[in-house]
Amino acid sequence: MSAYSWSNRVKFIVRYMYDIDNNGVLDKDDFACLAVKNTLMEGKGGWNADSYTKNKTVMTNLWEQIAEIADFDKNGEVDSDEFMKGVETACKGKPYADMPEAFKFFIEAQFRTIDVDGDGSIGLEEFRYDCVNRMPVKSVEELDSAFSKVSKDGDLTLARYQEMYSEFLSNPDENCPACYLFGPLPLIN
Repeated sequence: MSAYSWSNRVKFIVRYMYDIDNNGVLDKDDFACLAVKNTLMEGKGGWNADSYTKNKTVMTNLWEQIAEIADFDKNGEVDSDEFMKGVETACKGKPYADMPEAFKFFIEAQFRTIDVDGDGSIGLEEFRYDCVNRMPVKSVEELDSAFSKVSKDGDLTLARYQEMYSEFLSNPDENCPACYLFGPLPLIN
């Protein structure tokens, strides 16, 4: 398996995007923490109660959607294998428009946290900052190369981010540009 295989990309989402407490499974607590994290990131450290209420709703809905499509044993937790099976059913081979609603809301919320200056697009510096805050990166050149594969004219607009995120989850081709949406990926066992 390569770092850009579909299964490794899905494992990456679990480990680096959703499993905030790093216990190897997803549960409602991860998504409660994500609501706080996203609110603080959107506010650049400032707290906005209205923004938190919105983020809490988005994250609660996302957890409920994930649990519905992937918690096969109904134990209140979703492990990587369950998540992979759920994403395969709900997302694989589908464009952004056909993704589950809660996934779309999360993708848009994620975009807002990365678009630090609020100009409606993610630039190279914002992309770099997001990547190094999620995982270790060996060189800035790796980040710049990844950004060049997902951006258009030096920017990553919301529409392009939505397209790339949905392809990251849905496209089995390990050579598609969307594989680089989150920078250079580690191989996850």
